[in-house]
Amino acid sequence: MKGLLIGVLLVCTCPLFGQQIDSIPAAPQEKVRMVFMDSVRKERKNRLPVPKKALLYSFALPGSGQVYNGHWWKAPFAVGAIGTMVYFVTYSSDLYKRFQSALEDELLKKPHEFTKFNLGVTGLRNRRDFYDKNRQLSYVGVFAAYGLVAVEAFVDAHLQNFDMSEDLSFKLKPTFQSDPRTGFGGPGIGIVVFVK
Repeated sequence: MKGLLIGVLLVCTCPLFGQQIDSIPAAPQEKVRMVFMDSVRKERKNRLPVPKKALLYSFALPGSGQVYNGHWWKAPFAVGAIGTMVYFVTYSSDLYKRFQSALEDELLKKPHEFTKFNLGVTGLRNRRDFYDKNRQLSYVGVFAAYGLVAVEAFVDAHLQNFDMSEDLSFKLKPTFQSDPRTGFGGPGIGIVVFVK
């Protein structure tokens, strides 16, 4: 048993590589160019966005954080998400006000726009409360969408700073590990990751 363990540890000490080194050199990368409306061509600097600026821009004007990060195609989705929630707020508020006035008229025994449905006081009150609840949830949705758009711009700016190297390799090597609870230790296998 000990011989098998020693054999496994000796085999695991040899380096393992996840990828082979490419013998063909990479082609030089072209600079990204942006064309503006006045047909003046300006080179986009190889800059990385600052996450705090992206967050502040997105809070100031929804979608501007995405444009700042260079992902302009995300801006309509950001504005659309907030706009949809604002639509639900106005829709629910309108129906809440209509059922509220109909309920007041029903209590005063006056005709109202829902008289032909014969809902009664209980039916009008239930529908009014339903649309009031939807209105409140829609307000929460507006703030949640607003916050998610800002957080997405912040995270996107952070991920653009993330280094994605093409050469990832790792090596297994024997280690001595100790258990902090018992104070005793034993042999183990460690993984060392090399990023070039």
